Amino acid sequence: MTSDPLLQNLPALLETKPELFSSADLQDMLQTLAPLEKNSPENADQILREWCKARRPIRDALRNLASDRAEVKKVKPSEPNDSKRTTNFFQELSQQVKEKLEQQNQSQNKQ
Repeated sequence: MTSDPLLQNLPALLETKPELFSSADLQDMLQTLAPLEKNSPENADQILREWCKARRPIRDALRNLASDRAEVKKVKPSEPNDSKRTTNFFQELSQQVKEKLEQQNQSQNKQ
């Protein structure tokens, strides 16, 4: 798992506010996530943070979600620096992005 609280909320944001992510954003995120499994956790976090910073609506929504959740849940994530958990986080996020991209493509094809 990533140690960055903003990035930890990215899967939840993708699930709850998919309208913030255009098809181009999702495709770009997939390309960004692909090599992250090979980078150190700190470098992987930084790359994904930069991706989010470049997309202001996504960044702002992540900040709001993180602050909302921080007040509800004051528990620290377990094993934040474990590289296997970091890899799993990026694999799971990548899979979720692929699914959202497929959903968007299917809804565009229906229109």
